[in-house]
Amino acid sequence: MEITLLLLVGFIIGFIMISLGMGAALYIGSFITLFGLTAKTAAASALVTTLPALIIATLIYHGVRKKHDRESHHHRQEHRLLFWALVGTLGGSLLVNRINQHYYQIIISVILVVLALSILYKTIIIPHLHHQTRPTQTRLNQVMADGTGIVSGVMTGLAGMSGGGPLVAGMFLVNASLEDAVAASAFIRTWTTIVGIGLHWPTMTIAWHPVIIMSLGTIVGAALAPLVMQHLPGKTKQTFSRVMKPIIALILLYLGVKPFI
Repeated sequence: MEITLLLLVGFIIGFIMISLGMGAALYIGSFITLFGLTAKTAAASALVTTLPALIIATLIYHGVRKKHDRESHHHRQEHRLLFWALVGTLGGSLLVNRINQHYYQIIISVILVVLALSILYKTIIIPHLHHQTRPTQTRLNQVMADGTGIVSGVMTGLAGMSGGGPLVAGMFLVNASLEDAVAASAFIRTWTTIVGIGLHWPTMTIAWHPVIIMSLGTIVGAALAPLVMQHLPGKTKQTFSRVMKPIIALILLYLGVKPFI
């Protein structure tokens, strides 16, 4: 029964995580709620569980992009975010013993709220304003997008979190579609997760039995997600992207205010 539950939970979360580019925190909640792991062990186990899924999803998304010749602007953008995410991961690991966790939570929460409001502004308000985006606004969006890479990396290096939400938000700020955003998130998090595991390995406590079993379900869900996205009709994909952007923004907003509720 436990094995079936692990496989099922892994499959569902893996599909959600790769479809939306975020949601790895669901692993932490599952490990704590369903399997009674401590928060520290759950966070470490979740980080390891996500890695195989991220690698497979990245390879599949890369194959889809190569097939459709879509590796242009957003491909360069995700490499730019990768650089800043790695900087944040290394910086976060250096700060782990120097920063008060309370202040860290406040900083991350404020950033998540700002990102959420920015996405809501771009996806809901701007389309109803009949004017072109000014160059200064474009530059500001790029700076904020670079900042999301740093935030994501700090979350991985400092707290062992996946950091997918800020990356998706960063891609949205430079007008990426949901598909491009989640592909970038998977690619970047593959590398930051590897670096994060390496940096935290000496102090990590991992529950290997549930990790290995859940990873099997996660791999299947993660492999299926980009294939489902690929076969959605064009209009359906655009509608899904348009609907999910504000929903993801609301999720980020909730995560930002949750610690203070």
